[in-house]
Amino acid sequence: MKLTWKELKAIANEGPLAFCRRVLNFEPTAYQMEFLNLEVAGAQFVVLVWCRQSGKSFIVAAFLLWEAVAHDGYQTAIIGPAFRQSKLVIRKINGFLQRLPKHILVGGKTLRTKIALINGSVIEAYPCNPETIRGPTLNRIFADEFNFVREDKELYDAILFTLGTTNGGFIATSTPWSRDHIFYRMFNDSAYSEFKRIHVNWEKALEPNGPLKQNILEKIRRQFEADRWRWQREMEAQWAEDELSYFSQKLVTQCIHGQLAPLTGDWTRKLNPPMGRYFIGVDFGKKVDYSVIAVIRWETKEQYAQLISIVRFPLETPYASVVGMVKVICDKLERVEKVLVDRTGVGEFITEEMEHAQIKSRIEGVMLTVPSKQEILGYMKNLMEQKALALYYDSDLITEINIERYELTKSGQIQFSHPDGSHDDRLIALALAVYATRTPDTSFMGKGYGVPRNY
Repeated sequence: MKLTWKELKAIANEGPLAFCRRVLNFEPTAYQMEFLNLEVAGAQFVVLVWCRQSGKSFIVAAFLLWEAVAHDGYQTAIIGPAFRQSKLVIRKINGFLQRLPKHILVGGKTLRTKIALINGSVIEAYPCNPETIRGPTLNRIFADEFNFVREDKELYDAILFTLGTTNGGFIATSTPWSRDHIFYRMFNDSAYSEFKRIHVNWEKALEPNGPLKQNILEKIRRQFEADRWRWQREMEAQWAEDELSYFSQKLVTQCIHGQLAPLTGDWTRKLNPPMGRYFIGVDFGKKVDYSVIAVIRWETKEQYAQLISIVRFPLETPYASVVGMVKVICDKLERVEKVLVDRTGVGEFITEEMEHAQIKSRIEGVMLTVPSKQEILGYMKNLMEQKALALYYDSDLITEINIERYELTKSGQIQFSHPDGSHDDRLIALALAVYATRTPDTSFMGKGYGVPRNY
């Protein structure tokens, strides 16, 4: 039965638990109720360190909707390591709104980035930018996956500045990532004693006490069997990092730019790409490894490489399909200066196939030997250390970069590896695209395509 606004408001006035049960039709878990009770008790700063599949963004989304209904004119901002991440929370709230009458929404419809209720309350997804947060008057700020936010200190300062005018509340949630981050200190440092803290690992989240299903847990356990650090972070909800990781969590985090997003999710659609110089890396796989295409745009004015797309194909995708996608991307972008291809295991024929496909870009193949892999990954790491590589937030890509391990051989070379059962296809494709920017051959492009100044 659809509720009237008066009835909805009356239930909301009973508190968030009643709202979840009688309006949103679900029973919160014990640890979700602990969070709701903290908020009812007036906790101004709350930090949730919860494992994957524990329902953290679900319960926070329900709480934010309750808060917006219960308090007229309530202004809420949602931020995350990427604008796309913030919009996912709005999508969850929109899912709840499907159960409610449309007349409670201004204009009677939901939006992808903003929810406006007839009582003047607004819930809006914001770009991850300190300057953006400083502007509006806000009663509540929710930071999702906050441990992955690059400008953590600057953003937190902006949050405090903004909430100081309304005495508003702040909720930060994340699975653990880097210790060198303000989110880690919020949960562990006595200097942040104003934060109320709740920790949830897989044992608490497992059915019947939580939403984590036993069969899903077993799949995750098998997936992470050789990567105990990832299991500790994502399922035990503990901070952990492999000391032999070639790309540290801190290094990866500083490359995540919250304003960036993939250029497109479908390269077959019509595009209007920004002007620039583009480079592509291709890692071919078949039965065990995936084929991946990475696309980099070189930002000439600011002198840095920007990831604009990662395309990963299903296992056993024919090489011809991958080559076809490379051609589609090159045709759409028009200014792809080089395609660098890993021909290890596939031979020279793959570059010949790409040339026969009439790809109008310079195509080069490379064998990934110990020395060449050291040079290619080392160049990418160098750009990251110089803050000259910008990545959009992609949790799978970020994890894949971080789990790449290294060890020194007797000859002084670096031997790379990754845990059994994991993959490094995205990383290799990205590193190839980045390396392609190093020595571009632009002679065929005509005038106006010079080599960047710092090459």
